[in-house]
Amino acid sequence: MLSATTLAIACVVLAAAFLQGTAGFGFIFFSLPILAWFIDFRLAVVTLMLLAQVLNLLILWQHGFRADWKSVVPLTVATLPGIPVGVWLLTVLPVIWLQGALGALLVFYALHQWLVRPAPRRVGPVWMALAGFTAGCLGGALSAQGPPILVYVSLQPWDKDRIKATLVGFFCTTGLFVGAMQAWQGLVTPEAMRLALVCAPFMVAGVLAGRRAYLRLGDGAYRALLTALVFALGLMLLGRSLGF
Repeated sequence: MLSATTLAIACVVLAAAFLQGTAGFGFIFFSLPILAWFIDFRLAVVTLMLLAQVLNLLILWQHGFRADWKSVVPLTVATLPGIPVGVWLLTVLPVIWLQGALGALLVFYALHQWLVRPAPRRVGPVWMALAGFTAGCLGGALSAQGPPILVYVSLQPWDKDRIKATLVGFFCTTGLFVGAMQAWQGLVTPEAMRLALVCAPFMVAGVLAGRRAYLRLGDGAYRALLTALVFALGLMLLGRSLGF
């Protein structure tokens, strides 16, 4: 029998996996703040990272590993030098300033997409490198490398399968570096592995349900979902920066 706390954690994992299975994004970003209410923050981070790697591989398999690897690899490489810059920013600027600035930018981007409705267009290598570097900075400062990549892929004239697979491919490659660093620091404990194993069936159920929801979405509806996620992330970050 699962304890009430473990069952609550598993339900959060199920809901977050459904979101990732539908949109290709949001598993850790949305579940981590909630899990931190129930268990130690470090344990939550490591448990979710273990689950996320399996989840990302499962989603990539569902999409035939059809990520745009010509973008994923340079994005991942561009992320690496941004990480120490983000760590440095964390030492010189208050976290609430960083969260507030990122939240405001994401809300502005979403509003621009809704009000101006720009047509998707191919984004050049300079913007790709900037997106990767910015993702590294945010990863080092806030453990939130996803939003710049989400914006980058949403601007591309790709179909929904390519967008989602590229998002997940990026999270998979960068997650390997993060997971290796966590293991090297001794953070991958037996407790984290046990909790991940307990939550794994709930994660699989969530991603399968998310896949069913994803298949019902057309390209336009999927892009609208991405924009709504960007807006929601921006509001969450603004709320955190204001103390909510």
